[in-house]
Amino acid sequence: MNIDYSILKKYPFCNRCFGRLYGKLIRTDNFDRGRALKLSKAIELEQLLRIALENLNNDNLEFESDLKLTPDEIDEIKRLMYSIHRSGLFEIKLDLIDNIEKYEAEYKLLEETNGEKALEELEIKCPWCKDIFAPENLQKISENIAETLKNYEFESFLIGTKLPKRFKELEKEIETPFMESIRQEFGRELGKIVTPILKRRVDKENPDIVIMVNPYNQKVTLQVNPIFIKGRYKKLVRGIPQSHWHCRTCKGRGCEKCNFTGKQYQTSVEEIIAEPFMEIMKGSSEALHGAGREDIDVRMLGNGRPFVIEIKEPKVRTVNLKKMSEKVNSSKMVEITDLEYGNKKDVHFFKNEPHKKTYLAKVECDEKVSKEEVLNLVQKLENLVIDQRTPDRVAHRRADLVRVRKVYKAWPHILDDYNFELKIFCDGGLYIKELISSDEGRTSPSVSELLDKKCICKFLDVLDVHDYEDVENI
Repeated sequence: MNIDYSILKKYPFCNRCFGRLYGKLIRTDNFDRGRALKLSKAIELEQLLRIALENLNNDNLEFESDLKLTPDEIDEIKRLMYSIHRSGLFEIKLDLIDNIEKYEAEYKLLEETNGEKALEELEIKCPWCKDIFAPENLQKISENIAETLKNYEFESFLIGTKLPKRFKELEKEIETPFMESIRQEFGRELGKIVTPILKRRVDKENPDIVIMVNPYNQKVTLQVNPIFIKGRYKKLVRGIPQSHWHCRTCKGRGCEKCNFTGKQYQTSVEEIIAEPFMEIMKGSSEALHGAGREDIDVRMLGNGRPFVIEIKEPKVRTVNLKKMSEKVNSSKMVEITDLEYGNKKDVHFFKNEPHKKTYLAKVECDEKVSKEEVLNLVQKLENLVIDQRTPDRVAHRRADLVRVRKVYKAWPHILDDYNFELKIFCDGGLYIKELISSDEGRTSPSVSELLDKKCICKFLDVLDVHDYEDVENI
């Protein structure tokens, strides 16, 4: 493999940074690797230069060699030796190199071209690392990290390095197949100092907090990963939505119509559940993820609907889940059970996996309906495939298409000559109100169509969301 030393003619990389260009080769630290590569090349170059100069001057040859180099080739050897010396390998003596002023002038011109300030030799900073690995810089950044984290509870962390744009561009320009990014090395070196200070474990897969550091200006920012808590909720009253709704008039800004709350409804399932968690965990915001949603005028009963509450950027990560349940349940509007800590995969499962549902609907007919008619209806509904076009009432926020869903079973309960209850076990995503009314023919077949009577759903409750396999005993 050929080591590209010519890069040192343009950039006086320190030993550590030159070693990082080949950081994936040989298990040693970058400083030792870079110094060894430079030293090896320097020995080779000095040998060539001594032989070439003796041959050129026809002196008493101390070295027997047929080596013949042109003045231009000798000049290139001197230039590279000067470049390696200038990059920090001061073991190279410059007594063999004449016309140093020429090389210094070339470097100063190159520095100005690269936007770097020309510095005296002993003050030169590597244009890649800029001394960010200096102990005093690492110590100061460590102190900044500890100060930034002092109000956060966490068990694991990961350090991320944020590079300014020009250093990203430099890395792209000088990249070799074996290069290690300065991000990786800086994070590793800083971690050696920070870990004993924080007394927390490093987690590369799922850390509580990612500490983002700009090593060039010592700025520290945090990426605080959210907490996910899953459980089941019941909505015991009608008239509240699942999630917060902005006032339709003011779009959340506050107006007379919403009593300057910015809300269309006074509260929601989301707000009732989230409030105690936000109070204790001090998150920046939250989100409720449910396995589907019920309408505002529909109760969620039975075992409850599976949900995940996501607390974003929490300062406190552990809470007493039993006490959280008690606070929510004291609302008498929403009840939560089976709380446990979850993860982001639970959000995907609850929101995207289809779950069969069991509903209880009160059906009102515009004319008398007999027991026989209802029993016949139930027979027709069993394993019935329904073609349902997006209901007119939600067409403004749902794609207008035809969904195919199935009713598996139904159980009747006669109330009087005009009213009966239907317990319906069906696919998730089936709009039950429209299954009953037909929605002007957009749902077919429907209860209205099968009875040949105009029917509406007076009340609706969700009795179960079947996020489990055994649904035989409904």
